[in-house]
Amino acid sequence: MNKSAFALVLTLLTQPVWADNGGTALDQIAAIVNSDVIMMSEAQKRANIMQSSSKSAANLAPGNLLKQAVDSLILENLQVQKAETAGIQIDDITLNKTIVGIAEQNKLNLPDFQQALQEEGIDYTEFREQTRRKLMADALRKREIQSRIKTTDPKAANAQAEEYYQTWLQELRNDAYVEYRIPVPASNLTLQ
Repeated sequence: MNKSAFALVLTLLTQPVWADNGGTALDQIAAIVNSDVIMMSEAQKRANIMQSSSKSAANLAPGNLLKQAVDSLILENLQVQKAETAGIQIDDITLNKTIVGIAEQNKLNLPDFQQALQEEGIDYTEFREQTRRKLMADALRKREIQSRIKTTDPKAANAQAEEYYQTWLQELRNDAYVEYRIPVPASNLTLQ
């Protein structure tokens, strides 16, 4: 595909999708991450979760909260892309055990946990996939960071791990193609 055709397709893909009911926007692209896209609906869901689970996020202006949600999704997508490339997979047995563990941490059995998610407006299938993605990212992060730690002292290892983790995230981000499609304040151009 030539550059002008690619630019036209990209422009069309990044415009809002309009319903056939008088012009209500259905969804639009919030960011492009390598060859994947983050939809505005995904970013808004993440922003709502962040707002309800974090006091500091609840105090952010809506634009800044949306930016943090998109940043979070960008980092997640980058890690999952790299995990997939590295052949990291999470099987259903591991995923099910993890979800049962999360339910137990909340002092619920699985059916009650599923009901609680539904009451919070969280689709269980989406929750499962989100948990799988997080497990993939965690496995990748563990592999990448542990290979860099060169000390046996637990305190020093933790400090090294945090330093390497931040460096690794920045390397991952720097090696990627990321394009924001939401307004980003000029002073807020780095991932947090």
